[in-house]
Amino acid sequence: MRNRTKLLLLTAFAIAGAACLLFRGPEGTMAAKAPEHIDSGALPMQVLFPVSEKPNPGAQGMKPVVFNHKIHEAKVQECESCHHTGDPVPCTTCHTVEGSREGNFVTLDRAMHATDIRPNKNGRTPQSCVSCHEKLYSQRKECAGCHSIVKPTHNDKWCAVCHTDIPNLTKEQFAKGAAGKLDPEVSQALAEAATAQKKPVKYTDPTKMNYRVVIDSLVDKYGPNYFNHARHIVSVERKIKDSVLAKAFHSTPEILCQTCHHHSPATTNPPKCASCHRATIDKEHPGRPTLKAAYHLQCMGCHDGMQVKRPKKQDCIGCHKLRVAEKGE
Repeated sequence: MRNRTKLLLLTAFAIAGAACLLFRGPEGTMAAKAPEHIDSGALPMQVLFPVSEKPNPGAQGMKPVVFNHKIHEAKVQECESCHHTGDPVPCTTCHTVEGSREGNFVTLDRAMHATDIRPNKNGRTPQSCVSCHEKLYSQRKECAGCHSIVKPTHNDKWCAVCHTDIPNLTKEQFAKGAAGKLDPEVSQALAEAATAQKKPVKYTDPTKMNYRVVIDSLVDKYGPNYFNHARHIVSVERKIKDSVLAKAFHSTPEILCQTCHHHSPATTNPPKCASCHRATIDKEHPGRPTLKAAYHLQCMGCHDGMQVKRPKKQDCIGCHKLRVAEKGE
């Protein structure tokens, strides 16, 4: 029996119970509406709480996470991609903040964030949220161009993409959620409210930036490179807008600049590459690439990741015109 069929059977009673939410008012009108369910029978989205046995769950520090089950279900072929035991139950059934015997004492934090995951007895390698996302952006050529060079920094901003404040979430609801007892329909309503308040990112207008950048600080045998700055910005922006995952993590206009200016501050006016990379080896930073190497590692690395076929690496005149020596040189 296929995995999704199993899931439908296991959730049949849950769906039937949810249908009981429909009741008629005093005049025979519907006073409540049955919640929408997706193919597997699950609710489209919900709030994930730090389920714990502690009496004071509010002191744990972890903010809840809005999880869109509908989007994730459409991206995987089998439910076991996430529900690695084959049972379509919430992750917190086994994985709690402290770790439980049912979950082999794998904590909720590790279950959601681990990347060094071993295959289980069935030969499957369970996925965490982070390991799945990292796999996606390292394999998709539209993502790998940047992420073969730029690795996400796991800081507070990175965490806040998922762990956010939930509008109108009461202490009572949080306590129920942390105890694994919050009604699924309430969880969905909270998730929808949190999603609705998010505003789309307004990225920097390419027409208000340099259309073309002349890279000529190392001109010698070959002439300068006339870099089409605007075209590259539009290309990166388009790829981000086409991906729900990319839009979630690329949530500020400056993120487009950090694609190439990878160690610069988050700004739409970053310093030039030469401010860090010198023409010769920097004795104070011997591991830092020279300016020529930095240019080529960045450009070629991105093109390799995105499988751009031209210009070829050895085709210097694909980017630079051969410079004609002047008299006296």
